[in-house]
Amino acid sequence: MRNLRPLQLSPRERFNVFVGDNGQGKTNLLEAIYTIATLRSFRTAKLTDLIAFGSPEARLGARVIKDELVRVYEVDLAPGSRKVRLDGKAVRPLSRYFGGFNVVVFTPEDLALPRGSPGDRRRFLDRGAFNYEAGFLATAADYDKVLRTRNTVLKQAGQGTLPPRQVDELLHVYDAQLSVLAVQIIAARRHFLANLGPELGKAFAAITRTGLEASARYVSKLVDDKGVAAPAPLIEAKLKEGRARDLASQSTQLGPHRDDVVLELDGREAGSFASQGQLRAIMLAWKTAELEVLGRAHGDQPILLLDDVSSELDPARNEYLFHHLASLAGQCFITTTASSHVLLSQDRADYRIQAGQILE
Repeated sequence: MRNLRPLQLSPRERFNVFVGDNGQGKTNLLEAIYTIATLRSFRTAKLTDLIAFGSPEARLGARVIKDELVRVYEVDLAPGSRKVRLDGKAVRPLSRYFGGFNVVVFTPEDLALPRGSPGDRRRFLDRGAFNYEAGFLATAADYDKVLRTRNTVLKQAGQGTLPPRQVDELLHVYDAQLSVLAVQIIAARRHFLANLGPELGKAFAAITRTGLEASARYVSKLVDDKGVAAPAPLIEAKLKEGRARDLASQSTQLGPHRDDVVLELDGREAGSFASQGQLRAIMLAWKTAELEVLGRAHGDQPILLLDDVSSELDPARNEYLFHHLASLAGQCFITTTASSHVLLSQDRADYRIQAGQILE
C-alpha cells in the first residue's frame, strides 16, 4: 500500500509509537488501519490512490479481538475494484462489515479546520457521525449517488441534451429521493453533535483553564432559527422552488452537502476571533470528546490513530493530550518524528519506519 513494504504487524494492546522522518510511510500505516475499519481513507476520496505505484493491487487485513471474539477483516483494492471479506467470506449487505471496531483519527490538518473550508469541516464531522452510527455511511453514500445523478441531469439540461419535459420528470424523482436522505443525514449529524457538545466544553475547560467556553453549532438552510429541521416534503418543495437557480449553475445549491459546523469560543466564531493556540485547543478538545462519546456509545474505547499532532501542539497541550490518553483504556497508534514528543512511559512499544519498512 502506497510506499509500505509487505508486512505483518502484531501491535501492543495500548500504545504503539512509530518513529521516522517525513515521507517514510508513517501516515500510510495509519491510513491502512483506518481504511480497514471504515472502507474509506481520511486523505483521499479514491481508494485506488492507496495502491503503490507500479503495483496491480493493495491488500489490507486486520485481526481484531473484542470481548474474546476474534474476527478477520480483509480489503483488496485494484483499479475499479474493491473486495471486502469478513472472516474469509464476502460481506452482504456491506453494513455487516461495520461496528466490530471503531477508529478515530487525529491529524495535523485537523488543527486547521476552524479556519478551513466548510467542505473540510463537513468531512470531519461526517467521520465522527459515522463512528457514532455505522449506518450513516450507507445513508451518506446514497445521498451522494442521488446528488451526482441530479447534478448530471442539471448539466445535461444546460447543454440542451435533454428535453425540458424529461428534465422536469427526472428532477421530480430525484428531489423526492434527495429530500428523504437529507433529513436522515441532518438528523445523524445533529444527534452526534448533541452528544459531543457537553464533552467538548468539558475537555476545552480542562485543557485551557481560562473560563472560556468552546462549543460547536450546526449551520444549515434546512434548520430554522429555533433549531427545527425541515421535514422531507418541505425540502422537496424548496428544491423545486430553486430549480431555476440550480439549472443556471448546473448544480444543486440546497442540501446537507452545503451545510457547515461552526466552532465557537464564548459564542463567537472561533475561526474569526480565536488565537491559533485556542483553535488548536478546540480541535484537541473535539477529539478528546469524541473518544469519550464513542466509548460510552459502544461500550469500549475506539482505536485512536494520532498522526504527528504532538509536534504541532505547545508543551502544555501536548502534556494534557498524553495525560488524558494514559487514563483511557483503548489501543493507540501514534506516529512522530521524535520519540521524545510522545509523553508516555508505560504500556508502550516503539517502532522505527524507514522507506516503508517497519523495524522493531
